[in-house]
Amino acid sequence: MLLLGCVISNPDLAEEVLAAMIEAGITTATVVESQGMGRVISERMPIFAGFRNLWGGAEPYGRFIFTIVEPAQADAVIPLLKDVIFDTKGDGKAKGVIFTLPVAEFHKPSPAR
Repeated sequence: MLLLGCVISNPDLAEEVLAAMIEAGITTATVVESQGMGRVISERMPIFAGFRNLWGGAEPYGRFIFTIVEPAQADAVIPLLKDVIFDTKGDGKAKGVIFTLPVAEFHKPSPAR
């Protein structure tokens, strides 16, 4: 089992990421609103406010989307996610990152009878 995660800087891409997951047969995921370290530092630590432009990104919040998948599902969905997140057909700028991590154990409740 793998933890498949995407951190996207443009929250409008969340629907496209979820659509790509569904296309690859992944029907469950968790979506969390996120904020990057640079933004937090520049907004909440006045000494660093002058560095605000160093941590680019027009959107104040992004999205962290994650799920547990089998390796074959990750192999199927990662190319689809790359098309969305890395914008290979648009301006060519990455809009986030994709990663997987091994999961030693995963437990979920049995379906109700």
